[in-house]
Amino acid sequence: MLRVVSHLINLRSRLTGIATGDQAIFVRRSIFEQMGRYSDEPLMEDVALCKRLKSFSRPVCIKHCVTTSGRRWEANGVWRTILLMWRLRWAYWRGTDAAELARLYR
Repeated sequence: MLRVVSHLINLRSRLTGIATGDQAIFVRRSIFEQMGRYSDEPLMEDVALCKRLKSFSRPVCIKHCVTTSGRRWEANGVWRTILLMWRLRWAYWRGTDAAELARLYR
């Protein structure tokens, strides 16, 4: 099931231009420095980064794979984790404080 989730997350990222940290985001250092690096948020800093990067260029998705941990998905269950992630993203887009989102994430 994690392979299916991985493919769907990659598809979502291709469609929206927003990636998350476990997808291995690569940025030229000059652009990263110019845009002020990561925002100082305890959660969703990767989403904020991608949102700002879109003003420089649409992201490019490469075919190479990275390996990340699936332990949260395995421990909490795929469906519960999907629901949690969507709930957190929805709250983030509505303006919920990142510290509150980090509390809910734990």
